[in-house]
Amino acid sequence: MIATLFVVGVLRGMDMTSLAPYAAIACLPAIVGIMLSPVLEREWAQILVIFSWIALAIAACVGITFWPMAILFLCAPAAAALFEREKLIEALFLSALFAAVIYLAGRTGNLPASDVGQDASLWSRLAAMTAVGTFLISTLFASSHSAPRTYVPDPAATIPANRGDVDVAMLDALSGGIVRLTSDDEVTFVSMDAYDLFNLPEDSGHLTIHALLSGTPHVRDRVIDLIARARASGNPEMITLTIPGGDNGPPPQIIDLRATPLTDGEVVLHGLDETAREDRIAALNADWVAAHENITATRQDMDDKTLFFSGVSHELRTPLNAIIGFSDMMRSRLFGPLPSKYAEYADLIHDSGQHMLDLIGDVLDMSKVQAGKYELNYGMFDMADVIRSSVKMVRPAADAAEVSLNVNIAADEDMLIDADRKAVRQILLNLLSNAIKFTPKGGAVDIGSKIVADTLHLTVSDNGAGMNAAELARIGQPFTQAKSGQMSDERGSGLGLSLVKSLTDLHGGRFSIASQRDNGTSVDIYLPLTHDS
Repeated sequence: MIATLFVVGVLRGMDMTSLAPYAAIACLPAIVGIMLSPVLEREWAQILVIFSWIALAIAACVGITFWPMAILFLCAPAAAALFEREKLIEALFLSALFAAVIYLAGRTGNLPASDVGQDASLWSRLAAMTAVGTFLISTLFASSHSAPRTYVPDPAATIPANRGDVDVAMLDALSGGIVRLTSDDEVTFVSMDAYDLFNLPEDSGHLTIHALLSGTPHVRDRVIDLIARARASGNPEMITLTIPGGDNGPPPQIIDLRATPLTDGEVVLHGLDETAREDRIAALNADWVAAHENITATRQDMDDKTLFFSGVSHELRTPLNAIIGFSDMMRSRLFGPLPSKYAEYADLIHDSGQHMLDLIGDVLDMSKVQAGKYELNYGMFDMADVIRSSVKMVRPAADAAEVSLNVNIAADEDMLIDADRKAVRQILLNLLSNAIKFTPKGGAVDIGSKIVADTLHLTVSDNGAGMNAAELARIGQPFTQAKSGQMSDERGSGLGLSLVKSLTDLHGGRFSIASQRDNGTSVDIYLPLTHDS
């Protein structure tokens, strides 16, 4: 349009400076379209493009003359043709609306007088018609080349003889054999799988239901009774058939057969060969019987192990508590000052004793979980409080390791959950301790929590040592540490993540971990907000 405007202006001997503002305005839709081209699939971008063309038409009608510049209103629906069909309708409506408003404003004398000159009518007519014609042709060309391709069925495709007028390809794609019967029990369709399922010859022509399973009268009578019940009730009916095998013939079959009544007494039979499924169930039952013989002994072993760990933990906790208590007295200088070296030893004694006490607690809890004797005490509490208090507990360790802790939960957000508060706190503390332990100085540990539908999603991630695929595969095995754990200055029992996974499973939740060597670890815990009593 700009090129046409200047060519006509030169031929008419017009002042080019007076045409410059109109040329600038004419550039706006093109500029808007270029700027928004990366996001033209967005609705707001499409609306801006449509309104930019409407704005150009309004400016041309106001600044030059309504006739014939009103033709520019066609550019808006032409541009909308490149988008969805709804946008074309909207653009047509808006163009007509604004054109009517401008026309009425001109008729009532509410439009400013044009200063283009007396030759405006001629050159505007040429410019407008040339520009709009070019734009419509280019838009239609672009729209036709971006139209989606449609599927055209192959006219050469034919339906095999004696298989009816139904969609054969679709029914053949279904699992199992399908047979369609008329009200007179004549077979009008047999799917490919049905030939094998009902032992029918491939060249079978006119069939009735009595021809199905002709060698097994008892089974055939049950099928006939099934069809009669489906017709009588008007609802699908189902039975399980056991077709005996011959001495030298096919093996026995187990078929789930469903009869679905249609209109006018027609019935569709759908049979599924469940022989393999039943064989698997029988094998599983045999394995269960074999394994059941060891259940009592295994349970006794677990009870003995739990009893042993309980006794040992009690015997170890008593002197450890005394060691921790006396070291606390020494650290607090209760009976006077200590030499600096002795004070340092007191701190080491206290920390080592506390660490050993924590390890004993993990071992005992793990043994209870494995023995199925860890009982959850459910209660309603705010997960946000547990997160904040747990972060306070591990912050001294994080500060000593020069690792920052970032809590990503809203300050006033309540996250109520019905779970075992102690177990959930233990899950979070184990995750935080692991993350701090394996994150280098200057690293960060992120803690996030949110409620999605009926699930609490807890995330603890770090940018520490990470694990490879082989180490990730061993997560959940008690007393197993990754290579990064073996290289850490902090020694552990290898129970941290195993205990986290076990406590999550006890809540009916889900444990997920993602890690990469030297690129950190992210653990996601999903816990249901409520539990079944």
